[in-house]
Amino acid sequence: MTRNRLLPTATALLVGVLVLISTATPAHAHTELSRTSPAAGSTVSKPLTAVTLTFSGLIKQPGTTVEVTGPDEISYSDADAQVLDKTITQTVRPLPVGAITVAWRTVSADGHTVKGSFTFTNRVAPPTPTAEPTPTAAPTPTVEPSTPPAASPAAAAGTGDDGTSPALWWAVILGLVLVVALLAGLLLRRRRSTTT
Repeated sequence: MTRNRLLPTATALLVGVLVLISTATPAHAHTELSRTSPAAGSTVSKPLTAVTLTFSGLIKQPGTTVEVTGPDEISYSDADAQVLDKTITQTVRPLPVGAITVAWRTVSADGHTVKGSFTFTNRVAPPTPTAEPTPTAAPTPTVEPSTPPAASPAAAAGTGDDGTSPALWWAVILGLVLVVALLAGLLLRRRRSTTT
C-alpha cells in the first residue's frame, strides 16, 4: 500500500519538475535573429537605403556591427549601425547590382555575443553620377577701335586759338621789323645830314 501511494507522489513531482524546466528554458534561451529587411534570399527591385535586423530579445549598441558588401567585395555600410530595443538599422550607400552579403554581430541583453550573415540580390542599378557642368569662359569684351575726332577746318588749316593763321602773324611781325628798320635808316640819314 505504501509503494502504491509513493508512486503517484513521485510521478506528480516528476511532472512538476518537467513543467518548471520547460517553462524556465525560454527565459534563458539566447537571443536570435527573427527577421530581416530585405529578407534573406529575397530580390530587391527598389532602391535601398537601409538594412534592418530584428531579434527575439533586447540587444545592446556596444559591440554591434553590420557589414554590407557587394559582389565587388566593397563595403557599402554608411556610418555606424543603430540599435533600438530589438532592432538594428544599418544605412547603406547605393548598392551595386548582384548578390549582397550582410554580416552582423551584436550583444544580447544577457551579455552573449551573437553573429551571423545572410544574402539577398539587388536588381537596382546605382544612379550614374552626373558630370559637373564645365564652366564656360566669359566672353572677352571686344574693344572697338577708337576713331580720333575729325579735325575742324580751322585746325586743318593751322589756325591759332583766335582763328588766325600763324603765317599771317609772321607776315605782320616781318612787316613791323621792316618798318622799324626803315625808320632807323631814316633817322641815321637825318643825323648824318645834320652833322655835315
